[in-house]
Amino acid sequence: MGEAAALLSAFCWACTSVVLAHLGAKYGGAVLSGLRFLIASPFAIALLFLAEDAHEVAAASSGAIVAVIGSAVVNYLIGDTVYIRALPRVGLQRMSPTVTALWVALSTVGGVLILGEAAGLPLLLGGACVIVGTFLVVSGQVQRLPDTSGPARLGPLLTLGLMLIVAGSWAASTMLLAGGRGNLGPIAVNALRVPAGALMITTVAMITSRGQVLRRLPERRDMPLVLAVGVFGTALGSLCYVYAVAEAGAARAVILNSTSPLMVVPLSMWILRERLTARIALGTAFCLSGTLIVVATG
Repeated sequence: MGEAAALLSAFCWACTSVVLAHLGAKYGGAVLSGLRFLIASPFAIALLFLAEDAHEVAAASSGAIVAVIGSAVVNYLIGDTVYIRALPRVGLQRMSPTVTALWVALSTVGGVLILGEAAGLPLLLGGACVIVGTFLVVSGQVQRLPDTSGPARLGPLLTLGLMLIVAGSWAASTMLLAGGRGNLGPIAVNALRVPAGALMITTVAMITSRGQVLRRLPERRDMPLVLAVGVFGTALGSLCYVYAVAEAGAARAVILNSTSPLMVVPLSMWILRERLTARIALGTAFCLSGTLIVVATG
């Protein structure tokens, strides 16, 4: 069941990425992030009580609560928001596989430097594959049908910087969860992280925009997509990943979850009209290969 949950999480994130890339050109990243977490929060909290796991939260230490909420800050407020804002200007085929590979690589490096895990040849080989793949994807251009109204593409250096911010945020969040959640189960963790993400993102968006963010809410015709992202992409996807880590183990969960870019490519070609180039295909292969080598031998 853990392996199936990881694959379902990968599929949820692939679909979410495509929808966010589609809507990101029209609405701000903070708006979309806040809305999807506000929509997902009632489901996460309701599931906590339906599963009768509320006692886990009541019995958790303050350190565990802080670690879980801290993971939400760096994962959702920083990582996901930057990811959504960058998608229209970077291209989904460039962003998804590269950020996924960098996330796994940085998590592994963090494990070696902070948690004292052993480093060896597989780590170096996997890291090299990730670096080569990142260069190929970042330096390539996504072939798209003409769209003069679309946002301008970012240069390689700025693209790489944004990718590192996103991947670094996700890696820091993973380490906070792995080292600090204590005895909290997947449902309890999700019930804390999702509402915390919703509260922080909406609060920051309201303060920084002085309330103007309310004028950029999605149009009625786009709300079904936003609702789908909130319920299936965020509520279900996040729970599946946390459950997969608990049941299948972190290594197997990350391996299976890293297949998300393979699902993203055909979806982006179909929905976003992005055309796959040989350079991006080769870079994606290197990124995924490096990811599998690093995690499978970790």
